[in-house]
Amino acid sequence: MTRGEPRIVALVPMRHHSQRVPGKNYRPLAGKPLYVYILTTLFACEEIAEIVVDTDSPIIKQSVASDFPTVRVIDRPEHLRGDDVPMNEVLQYDIMQVSASFY
Repeated sequence: MTRGEPRIVALVPMRHHSQRVPGKNYRPLAGKPLYVYILTTLFACEEIAEIVVDTDSPIIKQSVASDFPTVRVIDRPEHLRGDDVPMNEVLQYDIMQVSASFY
């Protein structure tokens, strides 16, 4: 990215707990966890300056840190972890943590 270009950040919310599909974000799918497919796809997009994962999952935090060290991990606060928390509130929190032109 050169000076003057917009800074694009990919925000990737991933909860540890899922109501309908337990462990869906880290459960193997064709040999790899779902989050690996997501992050690999985002890395292929040259316009994205930074990838940020918002999670409360110790499994995802550890795996992302070891497998994708350039990905920034935000620890989701307790008040944003419930099943009834709107995604807009999670994204609003993330936007307050990361500076970008576009998300």
